[in-house]
Amino acid sequence: MASASRVRVGTLVPLAKEIAGSDNGSVSSIPIFEGFNVVGRNHLVVVDKRISRKHLSLHASTDGTIEVVVEGPNPIIIRSEGRRRKVCAKERAKIANDDVLELIPGDYFVKYMAVGDDHRSSIPMNSTDLKKGKRHIEDDIAAVKRNRQIMEDEALARTLQESFAEESTSASGTTSIQTSSPLDGAGSSDRSNGRTHSVDHMEDVLSLTFRLMRVQGLPSWANASSVTIQDVIQGEVLLAVLSNYMVDIDWLLTACPSLRKIPHVFVIHGQDGASLELLKMLKPSNWILHKPPLPISFGTHHSKAMLLLYPQGIRVVVHTANLIHVDWNNKTQGLWMQDFPWKDAKDVSKKSPFENDLVDYLSALKTTLCTKKLALNIQLLNCNVVITEQWPEFRISLPAVGDVGINAAFFRKFDYSSSMVRLIGSVPGYHAGSNIKKWGHMKLRTVLEECMFEKQFCKSPLIYQFSSLGSLDEKWMSEFAYSLSAGKSDDGSPLGIGKPLIIWPTIEDVRCSIEGYAAGSCIPSPQKNVEKDFLRKYWTTWKADHVGR
Repeated sequence: MASASRVRVGTLVPLAKEIAGSDNGSVSSIPIFEGFNVVGRNHLVVVDKRISRKHLSLHASTDGTIEVVVEGPNPIIIRSEGRRRKVCAKERAKIANDDVLELIPGDYFVKYMAVGDDHRSSIPMNSTDLKKGKRHIEDDIAAVKRNRQIMEDEALARTLQESFAEESTSASGTTSIQTSSPLDGAGSSDRSNGRTHSVDHMEDVLSLTFRLMRVQGLPSWANASSVTIQDVIQGEVLLAVLSNYMVDIDWLLTACPSLRKIPHVFVIHGQDGASLELLKMLKPSNWILHKPPLPISFGTHHSKAMLLLYPQGIRVVVHTANLIHVDWNNKTQGLWMQDFPWKDAKDVSKKSPFENDLVDYLSALKTTLCTKKLALNIQLLNCNVVITEQWPEFRISLPAVGDVGINAAFFRKFDYSSSMVRLIGSVPGYHAGSNIKKWGHMKLRTVLEECMFEKQFCKSPLIYQFSSLGSLDEKWMSEFAYSLSAGKSDDGSPLGIGKPLIIWPTIEDVRCSIEGYAAGSCIPSPQKNVEKDFLRKYWTTWKADHVGR
């Protein structure tokens, strides 16, 4: 039988997670030959479905150049010459001798070791081996095609996120983001020296974006890079502002004991009735509660965020979970957070769009205006009176700052110029004049109209996901889609409105969830709202088995 010979050009050598050069035991050594190579799940010693059977393809040329193509849906990381780069689905990159690859960001480290020209080896392969390899590749290509659209959408989103990250990093030189350690991680509380712990390019770029929360009962690979509430609230917190709808203090103090050590905790909530009475009864004595008043007869305060004050600056967190056990443990939830230093004395008057977004929203929480018709005189005298309800402003003493009042204006003391996002606040009520573009989807439209996008973003799909459904109509849905599609492509033409879809779980989705049918209580909506005829074209479901969710 005829035989063939392939020239070996190098090896992917497994490394310990700390890049110490020792075998990590979870990946076998992978020989790389001239021509086409496949790296995938078969090369793992352990079972991890995040790694596709055809995770990467490597094209090795005779001149020693290796081109890597990410074939699976999950990204990889390439460390080269002191820089760390994420490569997403369908993207290509070149690697050279001594470059390190993370087959999954943060896991499965391998180093490419090239074979010298004088030491290249030829390994005989018979035609049967070659046919098996070809058949294996063809099977994998079919699987890749089935996921192509999903991969394209994910790659576009990641590319956009990374472009923001690169712009911010190039503007500031370093970034102050950390998701694994708080602002005081550098071990200094001096406001003038290292207010935030600098992170160079070798740190995880993914920490600049969003994280999922850890879900109990999932395998460790499905919780990779996820966070718990203790990962978010940690270190020397001087003041915590916790904004949420539902707050279970018993669970909160058990899940995050460090909250007991924070001298000042301000809780903005949406609870009432017996739940509010229980909240008042269980709260520690140094906690202050505030329920923002509503200018309309329905709705509730739902904003889920945290402001954590440290000696060196502030951590801003926006997330999706109520402060209750089931939300932080049994559901796929996400959060965004970024750390910001105090402003330098010379920059006190400087403001950024993010700063204005934040302070405007906090101001709306502090004083919600409610105009009512009130009879001031039984005799015929009527007039409009503005009823205001202030949040309970309080004062605290801060190291190197002194006595300060905690109000919306206080949060202008921090430098948000490195912010990677904009905040879109939602304030209940009816808005007119300039306020129309200050909140909600009209604010989002205003922000997007200032943005330029690559041509590939034209008519991008619009995916809506929420846990409760109000009474929607076709007119509002059209306005919402128009706002989400605002902006122009790089040639100046409008992006165009993409296809809108609403993710809503089916009965089977609920039944098969971690909580089973009990999870249905968290997606409230009257049947008449869900069954509106015009909504039928929007419904879709979501599943991400490849990441365990």
